[in-house]
Amino acid sequence: QWATGYVGAEAIKGVVARPDMELVVCYVYSDSKVGVDAGFVAGLAPIGVAATNSIDEICALEADAVVYSPMMANDGDVIRLLESGKNVVTPCGWVYPRRDARHAEIEAACARGGATLHGTGIHPGGITERFPLMSSALCRDIRHVRMEEFSDIRNYGTTSVVREIMLFGKPPEVAAQSPMLKVLANGFLQSIDMVADALGFRLDDKKHTTHEMAVATRGIDTPAGPIEAGTVAAQRFCW
Repeated sequence: QWATGYVGAEAIKGVVARPDMELVVCYVYSDSKVGVDAGFVAGLAPIGVAATNSIDEICALEADAVVYSPMMANDGDVIRLLESGKNVVTPCGWVYPRRDARHAEIEAACARGGATLHGTGIHPGGITERFPLMSSALCRDIRHVRMEEFSDIRNYGTTSVVREIMLFGKPPEVAAQSPMLKVLANGFLQSIDMVADALGFRLDDKKHTTHEMAVATRGIDTPAGPIEAGTVAAQRFCW
């Protein structure tokens, strides 16, 4: 298991619950978690598997697959895992990848390691493209497809992500520099391509993206700290 955040902890629970699977190691980013039992990290009883922050250690292990679920995907790490002969399953992209230079590099790593890369997930990877394609079977004339996701960030307590990547609680001019439009585009633009290809639509090469914001009219308490009046409290990304 690579990473032990919200998704990673649930993945560990899923593996432990299955008699046909065995967890052999988990990768952590925090130094304080190194050497800690993976079960404890996931909120379970100890399972006898220590966490590590060494990719060399993981690549040297005999394992069939890696569930790769960091906050932000790193192509270099994925390539190393594939080259070591480990199949990689991830919710962090590669749902419907474009055939570009980076795609060719990853495909070559799969060939060198005799391994596979499977991109999956809920959104993107499911709701954003598989559901509309399933619904399309009930339709005769499709002219427009729109998928929307609404997230209440007050339920998400990862302060570093909320405040330093998503830039909530920052002045609008600072939040306008958020990397989220580009980061999330890696997945959602793939969703657009997948739906269009399956429905037989030819798209323009360049896709339009927008980022809108609204500020708090009063102070808001959140698990990631207070959002002061006049700072960014809502954002809308569109691809």
